[in-house]
Amino acid sequence: MESLLDIIYIPLAWIFKLCYMLVDNYGLAIILFAFIAKLLMLPISIKGEKGRLKMQAVQPKMNALQQKYKGDTKNPKYSEELQQLYAEEGYNPMSGCLPTFIQLPIILGLWNAIRRPLTYIVGLNKLTNFAIVNILNSSGVQKIIDALGKTDLADFDAVTKWLQTNEIRVAQALNDPTVFETVKSGLADYALKHPDSGFITDITTLNLNFLGLDLGMTPSEYINEAGSIFVWTTLLPIISGITSFLVSYLTQKINAQPTPDGQKTNMNLLLYTMPLLSVWLAFSFQTGVGIYWIASNVLSIGQIFLLKAIVKPPKPEEKPKKEEKLNYNQIEKMKRIEEEKEKQGAIIVNEEDTDNK
Repeated sequence: MESLLDIIYIPLAWIFKLCYMLVDNYGLAIILFAFIAKLLMLPISIKGEKGRLKMQAVQPKMNALQQKYKGDTKNPKYSEELQQLYAEEGYNPMSGCLPTFIQLPIILGLWNAIRRPLTYIVGLNKLTNFAIVNILNSSGVQKIIDALGKTDLADFDAVTKWLQTNEIRVAQALNDPTVFETVKSGLADYALKHPDSGFITDITTLNLNFLGLDLGMTPSEYINEAGSIFVWTTLLPIISGITSFLVSYLTQKINAQPTPDGQKTNMNLLLYTMPLLSVWLAFSFQTGVGIYWIASNVLSIGQIFLLKAIVKPPKPEEKPKKEEKLNYNQIEKMKRIEEEKEKQGAIIVNEEDTDNK
C-alpha cells in the first residue's frame, strides 16, 4: 500500500474493473461506474442534505443573535448563546461539512481509477508500465513520443508521474496489433534479463471505442488530426460545461434561501467558474475523462431532484400555549354571568312546577 488513500482507491478500482468485465467497453464501464459511485455516496449525500436543511431552519435565529450583538461574533456572550442555540435545536455545525470531507477522497479515487486503466483493469505494476513506455518510445510510436516531450525516460519517478495522467494514452497505443506484439516481445526480453524484478508479461488490450470515439485521445488531438475545430468531439467539453452549469444552477434554484449580498456574490461566482473548469478538464484530458465528467453531472442533476423528494425540512416544534391569566374585572364578569345563568335556571324550574300544579 503506497498511501493511506489506497484504502479508498483500491476498492474503487476493483469496482471499476468489475464494471469493465461486465460490459467489455471502457465508455460503458465509465458510465456504469459513475452510477454505482452515486449509489454508494447517496447515504452521505442524504446526511449532508439533512444537515443543510437543519442549518437553514436554524439560520434565522442565528441571524437574530448576530443582530443582538451587532455583528460582534468575538463577544464571549455571543459564543455562549450560539452554543446554547445549537444545543436547543440539536444542530451540529460540522454535520454539513463532514459529508463533503468524506466525498472528496472518494471522488479522487474515482478519478484515479478512470485515468489509470493499465494499473487497475489490466493489473500491471509500475515497473511493467515503465518498461512499456520505454518500449513504445524506442519503437517510434509518435503519439507517445510527442506526449512524453522532455520526460527523462531513464528516470523511473518521472515516467511514473507522467503515466498518472497518460495511462489511457498508452492503452490506446497498445490497441495497434503490431505495437502490441512489439511490447509483449519487449516485456518478455526484460523478464528474461531480470527474472526476479517482477515484470508482468501477460498483458491485454482494452476496448476504448465508444460512440465512434477513441477514449484514449483528447479533443485537441482530434482537432489537430482533422485540421479543424468542427469535429463532434469538441461537443464533449461543451456538454460537460452545460451539465456542470445545470448542476450548480439547479442546486441554487431548488435550495433557494435568503442570503447576504457577499455570500450571494460568491455563489454566482461558483455558478460560472465550475462550468469553465469542466470545459477545461474535458478539453485537456482524454475523452474518457470527459465522458465520466458528463455522466457524473447528469447523475448529479437527477440526485438533486431525488434528495428534494425524499429529504423533507424539519418541522418546527409547536410550543405549548401559555394559559392566559385573568384580571380582577374579567373574573368578576364571569361570576356575574354564572349568577345570571343560575337565576335563569331557577326561574325556569319554578315555572315548570307551577304548570304541573
